[in-house]
Amino acid sequence: MGKMDHMEASERPRVVIAGGTGFIGRRLAAVLGGAGHDVVILSRSRERPPVGPVRFASWSGRPANADASWPSVIEGARAVVNLCGAPIGGPRWSDARKAELLASRVEPTRALVEAVNTARRPPSVFVQASGVGYYGTGDAPVDESSPAGNDFLANLAVQWEAPLEALRADVRGVVTRFGVVLGSTGGALAQMLLPFRLFVGGPIASGNQWLSWVHLHDAVDIVQRLIDAPDSRGVYNVVAPEPVRNAEFAQTAGAALHRPSFLFTPRFLLKALLGEQATLVCDGQQVIGRRLSDFPFTYPTLKAALEHLV
Repeated sequence: MGKMDHMEASERPRVVIAGGTGFIGRRLAAVLGGAGHDVVILSRSRERPPVGPVRFASWSGRPANADASWPSVIEGARAVVNLCGAPIGGPRWSDARKAELLASRVEPTRALVEAVNTARRPPSVFVQASGVGYYGTGDAPVDESSPAGNDFLANLAVQWEAPLEALRADVRGVVTRFGVVLGSTGGALAQMLLPFRLFVGGPIASGNQWLSWVHLHDAVDIVQRLIDAPDSRGVYNVVAPEPVRNAEFAQTAGAALHRPSFLFTPRFLLKALLGEQATLVCDGQQVIGRRLSDFPFTYPTLKAALEHLV
């Protein structure tokens, strides 16, 4: 056994993860815990799934009150990672659903920033999740320097990130704008592949819309790298180096599953079924991660990612 294996939790570098029982959080907690970190997951749920060698701290997702104990785990932590946010899929985007999506992101972020700002021994880095929906939809390539879009997902991302503007100056702030994260244990991939498994898969809408994606393992490795690198700060697009158009995704998915991939799904049908939420599959953005151009992706191509996942 190595030296790290013998260390007590109090002696190991602590990483606090809000949203650590979610799709990305479970993988990140397991990887960091396996690497010798003292991982503490802030959880609002009493049902706590196994996520590796971690501890749990209860929290409400809202700013601390006088008798709250969860801010104590932030004292002296190496890093705080905020992955909170209700999935953007699921129920249609009614006004109530939109309010839920916003609150599930903004309220925990404000609470965590407040706790970091009032800590006597603050963490060295605060990693904030966001999404490439920040850029709106379109065909032209966008990178970390591109402005925000003006649709619902763009406004959601802007408000999600906004509380970090108040982060104290001596804490390194990092924003990770995730593309569609592909994994076999959650996320959108199962739903994306279902039509192909049922022999009815193919391009959606025009088939020309871009999909900016990343394999779960690479996404987590990027977050770990950003925690470790003392000069990493600001916005990073967490996407694979080769975004694809929807028609290419259909062809690659069909080949990986040995299924046909030519059945076309028209935009009007999805619009009728999903309303505004149809933008998730009918529209996209060609996102480039220029600040991660030197990152050694394990799954740089969609073909490699899907062959591993299916």
